[in-house]
Amino acid sequence: MRLFLCSTLIAYLITPHCSGQPLPADTTRYVRLIFIADCFSAAENSSFSYAAANLAADYERDPLIRVTVKRIYFHSGKQVVDSINHQKLVIKSVDFLSHAQNDRIGAQIMRHRVNYRSSLFESKKSLQLATTKGGPMPNSNEMASIEQIDFTRFSYDAVVEVHGCHGGSETDSIPVSFCRRLSAALYMSGKQLAVAIGHGTRANPNYTPATISLSPARPASFRDSVISQDYRHGLRILYFNGHKIRSTKLAGQIPPQLIVSSIVEWNNASAGRLNL
Repeated sequence: MRLFLCSTLIAYLITPHCSGQPLPADTTRYVRLIFIADCFSAAENSSFSYAAANLAADYERDPLIRVTVKRIYFHSGKQVVDSINHQKLVIKSVDFLSHAQNDRIGAQIMRHRVNYRSSLFESKKSLQLATTKGGPMPNSNEMASIEQIDFTRFSYDAVVEVHGCHGGSETDSIPVSFCRRLSAALYMSGKQLAVAIGHGTRANPNYTPATISLSPARPASFRDSVISQDYRHGLRILYFNGHKIRSTKLAGQIPPQLIVSSIVEWNNASAGRLNL
């Protein structure tokens, strides 16, 4: 395992997409999915939409990967599952811009002026437990769990990121997290360098990139603060094969090289513990 991972890392780091050389011509095109919740307040919808636009802009600026970026406004877990399972292209990444808890991505749908909960849960067990307990909103039959997702549609190095609050957190009494389950499902589908990323704390979009020149004489305008909204900052946790492998406060997109090296480091440390 150690030799395989080291060779995988070496091959990954010397490929053209890391060295700045153009990729050889091929017919492969990936898809990046950005799911945006469309079921909350106008202010939250605006925040999610601007953050999605910033994600899409980053992805579309990458000249080394043939990629289609799709922004999908969703209102239920079932819609997420169906959208993923019906993709014709290999899925390079998935981003969720919505509210979240440690075991679910929040969603709700309105019918006849009544809001119904329609979340995507980390497992069928969590879904059934939430259905049994009920809550402030009635349950919708459009709730779903990640166990219904066809993870074979993802690339071997796919990245799934939950941008909502506590998407990557867990408690000692309930060692469950949405991202933990996602990473395990990806690995079990043969995606050997795939990870899931989630916030370890509350998430917020108030991040001003270094590209915006600010000074005491020129503070950030309202327009600056709106168009620069981005959830990729604060404490984020990387999960691989159901294990927490790194915590980081690095802002922006986490570099692929850091993801791969984190996987290699964790696997080598794990192999060392087994050899003791």
